[in-house]
Amino acid sequence: MSNIYEIIDSLNLGEAETHKIQINLINNPEKEERLLFALTNKNNDAKTRFLESFLETIPVLKRSLEEITEVKKKVRLLENELYKTKFTVTVTHEVGKNVLNTASPTLNEIFSFLKSETPISLDSLDTTSLPQYCKNEDEVQKKFIKFFNSLKGRIKCNIIDTSTSNWLKDPIGKIDISIIDGSQVLWAHLISGIEIKQSLKNTTLYHEAIGQLVDRFQTVFRMQRGRRFIIGAVCCDNLIEFIYANSELKLKRSGLLELSFTKQTTGMQMLLNMLSSNQHQLGYSPPKDHEALVGTSGFTYENVLRQADNGRGSLVFSGFINSKKAVLKASMDLNNELKMLEILKDCEYIPQVINKGLLSDGRMFIVTTPAGVHLEAKKHGVKGTLKALRDVMKALKFSHEHHIYHRDVSYLNIVYKNQRGYLIDWGVASNTSDLVNAPLTGTYLFSSLPVLNCFESGVPHTYSVNDEIESLFYVFMYIACDGIVRWRKHSDLSTSVAIKYNVMICPFEFGRHLVKYAYGEFHEYLLKFRDIIFPYGSDLEKRNISIEEIIEIFGDWINELE
Repeated sequence: MSNIYEIIDSLNLGEAETHKIQINLINNPEKEERLLFALTNKNNDAKTRFLESFLETIPVLKRSLEEITEVKKKVRLLENELYKTKFTVTVTHEVGKNVLNTASPTLNEIFSFLKSETPISLDSLDTTSLPQYCKNEDEVQKKFIKFFNSLKGRIKCNIIDTSTSNWLKDPIGKIDISIIDGSQVLWAHLISGIEIKQSLKNTTLYHEAIGQLVDRFQTVFRMQRGRRFIIGAVCCDNLIEFIYANSELKLKRSGLLELSFTKQTTGMQMLLNMLSSNQHQLGYSPPKDHEALVGTSGFTYENVLRQADNGRGSLVFSGFINSKKAVLKASMDLNNELKMLEILKDCEYIPQVINKGLLSDGRMFIVTTPAGVHLEAKKHGVKGTLKALRDVMKALKFSHEHHIYHRDVSYLNIVYKNQRGYLIDWGVASNTSDLVNAPLTGTYLFSSLPVLNCFESGVPHTYSVNDEIESLFYVFMYIACDGIVRWRKHSDLSTSVAIKYNVMICPFEFGRHLVKYAYGEFHEYLLKFRDIIFPYGSDLEKRNISIEEIIEIFGDWINELE
């Protein structure tokens, strides 16, 4: 099924008419489905005539300049999102190509942004130990990290290699080099990023790097409310380009510049300026969400793990209480989560509440331990991952025995600490007696096929053990594939469901996905786990998954790896 915005873009309407319709739909989202239905089965000429008639029904409104700017911003973000959804993760170069076709080089303007108050000269650095030639992207990455390490003590930010681990989470986003404020790689504290390729003379790699960087910029604007602009870079070991984007995703770029580690060039000086400049010059301001913690008994703030959307949703901090690492979660309503955690407090694989109360702005808060990390294939390996997921299954077994279903088993709701896995975020959990009437919820990347089918059809669904363990299987697959799953880059749910169903049920497609995306050490266990989750293929109603049996099987796999 096509998206209504894609249909409008595909027709021969003027830009002003197209934007007028899009703006009307953004402000009146209830019209989207009806308009899509009205255009179904019409040819392009008929669709155009219908939309011209639809235009006549839209009243002319006088808007303030601020309102017009905000609407234009929404349209630009939407258009960029729609453009991205047309491509899979393997062809992000198309996004970069589109950027380069629409943003002209403005070197002097970019250079003016990057004037450092404390400039670093290349002549003051010892670069003699850096390799002269790099055979692949991994060697280029190592060369840059070694160079950046030589800047420690001369720059205020932290530069972290996030190419294969420590990447940004909630949502997942990978940047080769993350420039951060603080010690943790978090969206709220990301100053800028650098994408690295073996060569930028290779057109595909060049376009891909630009597309990846701009995609991360879009997430930064979503995660750092109020940020007005950001400047980042793409580079290889002899070329660099700087990209500027404002919150409306209007882009400017420097054009490709020579980069040398042995002689002073404009490209190298701009890179050094970017790293040594005041963080405000790159558009970053430290988050102020922690100001709401004033008067919160015993909790010492460290970082913002998650920012609430427009004051709603959950605000999550890392910090310390009684010298112990802890997590503080704040929201307008935490009553259900508190109730569930009280019932489940005797489970060693579920966080413990050590403090609760109200913030100065009236939001409820809870402080829990432990403060763990999210699993990564390269960092924790197949053995550590199996251990963590087995512990999560023990948490689910305990909760089911107490007639509680988590209902949102997903990658970000599992953390690992001291060789133990924990299932966190019980905010949407339900008692067994309430499951029939509980609204559908969950994270679609990890939702079971029956839950997704009900999301799409609107038919009620009662969560079961099968759903929770199937979700855990998708978490395992997600970790093994470093977050790359083929059903995540599509604009409508029906397409995602169809792709997910095909990959899971068809052995050939599942094997193809593993070979392309998953680390080799995970293959054997993913294949075995899949057979447990889908023992009868597409007949999902027939299966009866036993947590106890899977816990035992995971134990055997872990023992094999000892």
